[in-house]
Amino acid sequence: MGGATLACVGVELAVPGRVLCRGLDVRFEPGQVWAVLGRNGTGKSTLVHVLAGLAQPAAGRVELDGRRIETIDPRSRAREVGILLQLEDGVYWGSVADYVLLGRFPHAAGWAGYAAQDVEAAAAALELVHMSDLAARRYSTLSGGERQRARIAQLLAQQPSTFVMDEPLQHLDLAHQAHVIALMATRARDHNETAVMVLHEPLWIGRACTHVVIFGGDGEVEAGAADDLLTRERLEHTYGCALREVSQGEGRCFVPNV
Repeated sequence: MGGATLACVGVELAVPGRVLCRGLDVRFEPGQVWAVLGRNGTGKSTLVHVLAGLAQPAAGRVELDGRRIETIDPRSRAREVGILLQLEDGVYWGSVADYVLLGRFPHAAGWAGYAAQDVEAAAAALELVHMSDLAARRYSTLSGGERQRARIAQLLAQQPSTFVMDEPLQHLDLAHQAHVIALMATRARDHNETAVMVLHEPLWIGRACTHVVIFGGDGEVEAGAADDLLTRERLEHTYGCALREVSQGEGRCFVPNV
């Protein structure tokens, strides 16, 4: 598992009347954990869609191991790049186990349907997010936080080499936020995978992320090692609020200074 490289080459992101990002050149390498940071509406979710091949940049290109991502067959692409969107349309009436099993679709053998190894992968993913006891529940009866964990389990069952996740911590309580962040960091380290996550909680950024992309809101974007870019002054400028930097154990965290 792992090993694929996702890259932006001269990427420009835009919405009608406004440029969100100019000339983004960045490589998301195996073993790295990226945080995508910025105020609301600065381009973070747009970047997620472009990285996954769901939308085209205004200029430039996204490559997966040197191939333009839009030229890759969708099922083949899904075996390498998995996406967690911020919003999920529609209602699912099946069980939690069946919902997570949908993540195995890129690996399913055509008309033969899901194999035993697919069911095992889905069960293992539920175990990773501590939801095995809810496998038989209807997905529609879950709380917001439980649904988010089930969505993450579905992505884990997909077993991509690169995880692109838009606000994976939304709806999660503090303990589950810590677990998901630690899980993604562990997978990057132990399985040579890549995690790219839109995050709003500065509590976790400095402790778990090796690299950051920071949207400035004026069309400028910075990308690089977290140790270089994560400063209190830069984050205060990015978010427009005062922060305190706290060092405790391994890593750093930033908290609002209110």
